[in-house]
Amino acid sequence: GDLNLKKSWHPQTLRNVEKVWKAEQKHEAERKKIEELQRELHEERAREEMQRYAEDVGAVKKKDEKLEWMYQGPGGMVNRDEYLMGRPVDKYVFETTEDKEAGCSSETGLLPGSIF
Repeated sequence: GDLNLKKSWHPQTLRNVEKVWKAEQKHEAERKKIEELQRELHEERAREEMQRYAEDVGAVKKKDEKLEWMYQGPGGMVNRDEYLMGRPVDKYVFETTEDKEAGCSSETGLLPGSIF
């Protein structure tokens, strides 16, 4: 037999061939991932450029890219559990506004210890 096939560093041993194959597969997957991210970035830039052009021409109303929505409280948001249970969104918003109006009556007020 070939004495080199018993050496750990020999390139034709099954273990070393498998290591090389796995490294090549990993490299190929990484390359595909990078290509996909570059394609998405290119599409996003093209979309932004078209939006900017449409705003400059006047075909589309200019949007403000602000973060005010991040600082708003959860009052306008729909409860996820209620939504998943099938309750219509409009009903939920309507009921929450009624609850707020009913909860602040002048009779009970917001006194400490008043539960009802």
